[in-house]
Amino acid sequence: MQAVSIQTTQNIQLEYPLAGIGERLLAFAIDILIIGSVYLLLSFIFTQIGIGQGLAVGGLLALLVYLYRLVCEVLMNGQTVGKIALSIKVVKLDGSTPSFVSYFLRWLLEPIDFFIIGLGVIFIILTKNGQRVGDLLAGTTVVKMKKITATNMQNKILMDVVDEDYEPQIFEAASISDTEVQLIKDALRVFKNDAVKKPIQLIERKLKEKYAIQSELPTVKFLYTLLRDHTYYVTR
Repeated sequence: MQAVSIQTTQNIQLEYPLAGIGERLLAFAIDILIIGSVYLLLSFIFTQIGIGQGLAVGGLLALLVYLYRLVCEVLMNGQTVGKIALSIKVVKLDGSTPSFVSYFLRWLLEPIDFFIIGLGVIFIILTKNGQRVGDLLAGTTVVKMKKITATNMQNKILMDVVDEDYEPQIFEAASISDTEVQLIKDALRVFKNDAVKKPIQLIERKLKEKYAIQSELPTVKFLYTLLRDHTYYVTR
């Protein structure tokens, strides 16, 4: 399976399976079906309320439905309804969160990619990271939602990737460092192997003081939750 490696700003190397050409085309087809349906629905409503179907009105309707993919990707974290249905999304190759400009550039070049027959498909097939013209300009690509791995390239300190629907409990977990993550895991390992509580209690106290964390969770559960929440934040 072809994949793309993305280095996050937290020095975490994420490896995503690239979305296949069939998945991307099917997602696009679903979106086109939705766009066409919305256009027909708005046309019907306009007709019923007595607004004429002149060139200006038709142009306005076309613009509204054409904005659908841009608005969806901006508001739905790189996904449209078609992409959600196929479990794929837009990501930045440099690990940063795609900005409005990134989504805008992809959207702006869609006519070139999709309506010049085969151009987008050719670029997706031939480019290393499966990028169409809009992706090349925006520095993005489209990947499957399920990550293959999430590994710190220096210390391999992250836990397994959390589920997409996981809801973090400790907001401050986003701020803890890689060194602190390693210390937590070392302390938990000592507790598991030797039943020594002092290291986990010490690191719990230090982290709560440093980051002003308010939590009533038992020590072990608190530390495991902190690790999972940290993983959630650095992989989003």
